[in-house]
Amino acid sequence: MPEFSRPVQVDAIDADGTAIVLRADADECAALAGRLGILAVTNLLAKVSLRRTAVGLVRLNVDFSANVVQSCVVSLEAVAGRVADRFSILCEGGQSGQKQGGKRGAKGNGAEGEVYVDPFGDDPVEPLDEGRLDVGELVVQHLSLSLDPYPRTLGIDGQALIAEAGLEQAGTVETDGVQEPGQQSGDPRGEQQGARRGRPDGVGGDDGLERENPFAALKQWRHGEQG
Repeated sequence: MPEFSRPVQVDAIDADGTAIVLRADADECAALAGRLGILAVTNLLAKVSLRRTAVGLVRLNVDFSANVVQSCVVSLEAVAGRVADRFSILCEGGQSGQKQGGKRGAKGNGAEGEVYVDPFGDDPVEPLDEGRLDVGELVVQHLSLSLDPYPRTLGIDGQALIAEAGLEQAGTVETDGVQEPGQQSGDPRGEQQGARRGRPDGVGGDDGLERENPFAALKQWRHGEQG
């Protein structure tokens, strides 16, 4: 049994439609908090309007709200918030809805502005169970989608989240008074890169000194041997 089960006899809706209000009690809210993996759910309220379409289907428009308490993704402290959202669905309307059909864009008889809806189109039709639809369960499903996936306490920004998750990778190294990314402080590669700055040909340093020719000693030895 769902934690917040509210079956509605949809096939009994007449042409005038109807409106209902659904409320969750304290026990249901506690069970929902456990199902959703959050600290608390209170004051869950859903306002539902139902009307029959020209082809016998039933349109449900649902506005719901609830107070929730979640855990901060950084500090695990309690974060209180309010969720409010709405959704709309089509469902079967009983025998009359099952016998009639049509295509999107075709007008219904005697109903200006109404359109037929293709059950296999973009707006799927919810099936009924003995003419009933559990609207409470639909509310819970949409409530779970409306929760903040990364709740945070006040004062904790995105940089704190990155630092907590260990996503900061490379540091910086100062070279000639300018910080270069990608090198940690004390990295010998950073010093080598800094020493080579300003030397596009790779010879000589910033102090004007040239590298010693590695073959100079060999040349002197050969001249000495010939002498």
